[in-house]
Amino acid sequence: MPNVLEKKSKKRKYPLLDLDAYSPEEVANRVMQVGVKKNRLPGMITLILGILGGCFISLGALYQVVVLANPAINDSMAAVVSPLFYAMGYIIAFITGAEIFTTNNLAVMSFASRKISLRELVRNWTIVLFANITGAAAIVLLFFFSGQIYLYDGQLIDEVLLLSSGKLSYTIPQMFLLGLFGNLLICSGAWLAMAGRSVTDKFLALILPLSAVPAIGFQHGAGNMFHFFLSFLILQDGQGLDLPTDITFLKTATSLVFVAIGNIAGGGFFIGLTYYFIYVRNKW
Repeated sequence: MPNVLEKKSKKRKYPLLDLDAYSPEEVANRVMQVGVKKNRLPGMITLILGILGGCFISLGALYQVVVLANPAINDSMAAVVSPLFYAMGYIIAFITGAEIFTTNNLAVMSFASRKISLRELVRNWTIVLFANITGAAAIVLLFFFSGQIYLYDGQLIDEVLLLSSGKLSYTIPQMFLLGLFGNLLICSGAWLAMAGRSVTDKFLALILPLSAVPAIGFQHGAGNMFHFFLSFLILQDGQGLDLPTDITFLKTATSLVFVAIGNIAGGGFFIGLTYYFIYVRNKW
């Protein structure tokens, strides 16, 4: 006859994977609950956190450009290490609880679970996207008027314009796919970070997926805003520079729209909706 301990062990529900972290099932539940909380925040709080998110991501993008433009670092080394510095902005934003449009795409899981309405989801995305744009514009203006834009005898200006022009040189389907892959990595990093139990865990979980985005050439709307906005302020200083394509308002708006749609597909559907069907809808 089985003893009491054996009876208890039979009743206990073990996770599919048992790691020294939150299990995938637990992470799915945490992501779903966080999505609900984010969508129920007062509009003003969401706006302020979104502005902070745009500021932090822009600072990371700025850090990357400064490393790329630094003449003391050869091109090969800069290409390898600059994406790691780019990840700084997202890491700060995630750990400090700032709002970012791309990671908020995971709230599709909360919507699929019927814990939030479509109206709440669209409202959150609209406010956060507007706030991210505002935060990015604020950092661009402050940096421009600080005078640091002329670092390295204009090399920093050239680097920003080349990066922006390169992002605008793709076709619309390519922009969509680059945005899809970009947020697939970003939301994968956020998912890994949600499994961690400490700041160190979250930092280590985020750094490689986030740095892979600029290293491979993938895109996300929040990160592109900084480069595009700054490019319009310094375009006159880059006259004569051989750019892959012209930097225009129409091309910039097109890029932001289709990259954002790709971000929703990559983070919201490939990550959020997939794990909803695995761990939330189909209970193990």
